[in-house]
Amino acid sequence: MVSTILWLLLIAFVGFSIAFIIKNVTIKKRALEKLKTINTHEISDWNGDKLESKRSQMDPLADETVQTIMSKREEFKINHLFESIVKDRDQLPPDTPQELIDYFDKSAILPEWADPDLIALGQQIYLRHGIWIGLLLCYKSLPECYACARGAEVLHQTARLNEENGSLETYSRRIAETAQFVVFAMSPGGLGVRGKGLHSTQKVRLIHAVIRFFLKKHHFDTEKYSEPINQEDLAGTLMSFSALIIEGLEIIGIEFEPVELEAYIHCWRVVGHIVGLDDDMIPKNSADALKLGHSILDREMAPSDHAKELVRALRDFQDMKSKPILGKNSNIALMRLMMGNEVSDLLGVEPISQDKIDSMQRKIKRITWVGEILDKSLIFSMVLQFLTKLGLTMMLRRMTSADIINFYLPTSLTRDWNSHQRR
Repeated sequence: MVSTILWLLLIAFVGFSIAFIIKNVTIKKRALEKLKTINTHEISDWNGDKLESKRSQMDPLADETVQTIMSKREEFKINHLFESIVKDRDQLPPDTPQELIDYFDKSAILPEWADPDLIALGQQIYLRHGIWIGLLLCYKSLPECYACARGAEVLHQTARLNEENGSLETYSRRIAETAQFVVFAMSPGGLGVRGKGLHSTQKVRLIHAVIRFFLKKHHFDTEKYSEPINQEDLAGTLMSFSALIIEGLEIIGIEFEPVELEAYIHCWRVVGHIVGLDDDMIPKNSADALKLGHSILDREMAPSDHAKELVRALRDFQDMKSKPILGKNSNIALMRLMMGNEVSDLLGVEPISQDKIDSMQRKIKRITWVGEILDKSLIFSMVLQFLTKLGLTMMLRRMTSADIINFYLPTSLTRDWNSHQRR
């Protein structure tokens, strides 16, 4: 009986392995053909004048939708509607405003250039390296976003990331939602018609419009900070989640093949379209994405006390969630390894010896070296993807027990809404 079960398990494993190999070889072969049609050397002119002009531009589709809904001044119905969106996009309440239905229909349309084969390969790449990408999200992407002082002011004022005076519970929930957004968007099938990634990106776009609505209603200083969540800030965030992640992976010894690199960036180009980026703010290829990311970071990086507050909250979160795993001072070493000393100093990250930073890099590289060897074997790659899925699930559960992107009016803004209603 035992031997029969073992034989059946072996046959099942072999069958799954063969199917996995055929599927992945086919996807990569098709993607390689598509790569021939991409000019990987084309670089846009991301000059300061163009990027500055984009700071006055936002998202007409989402903003007009929210403006129409909010103008009805029916707070209870609005909150009920948003709760319904959270629970199930495909079962909106019967009294859903037509403008909101139109928003979901229009924002779900992928651009003509979106390629299913490149998306499929890009999401496979994510699945193979998701744990490290998740690590980089906390130690590179988010803090580099905070380094952009004008954009960080929006995060601080809305208090979506540090409300309740920096409550770790609240902060954990916000970080977990960001991680979930990335996992949903970059998991296989996530950008399909019924994909979690598509729906969560639409919700994030709507959340941005809600925040813009309230900030502008309550005299956000656009002269000093530009429009809230403008096109440049949105592009900078998307590049920090994509092109600048590639830089972080290279630091720890993970390098993509050219077709993998373009496929991964292609996924984020599609996400950029769904989340409301203008066509002329979507980079053309991986090199263009990297140039855009650095152009924005170099322009917007500036000292900010509010940015330092956001980083302190992030550091507290890291210490609470990962210190027992990574060891003493590892969070400081990781942040300085991933961002470099200039950005780290600007954000008030504590100093640490270069020896400890180099030691951290060597430790991680030893782990990624083994992973990259296994990844080159398609059979082991299948096992690695399974373990990555498991690891991502455990990572999200360590952050939060929720499995949705919440849609709610931030506490500070809800309070303002109530005051506005009484006047």
